[in-house]
Amino acid sequence: MIYKLPVTIKLYGREYIARCEPLRATATGDNPDEALKNLREAIDEMIREFGREEVFQDVSPETEVRVLEVSV
Repeated sequence: MIYKLPVTIKLYGREYIARCEPLRATATGDNPDEALKNLREAIDEMIREFGREEVFQDVSPETEVRVLEVSV
């Protein structure tokens, strides 16, 4: 099954933090790609530890993810 998950990546100090709010998962890296890779690994570990049903209980595979840009 494929899930579409919203992920935010922000620079904090000298490291990037990737966060997937629906799964309550977070990972860091030296650059955005590494933070995203580490987040994927963290989610894989969560699935091994708790099972797919538990990890994705609040996420529907039909969820559509989009980016909204707001100019202020």
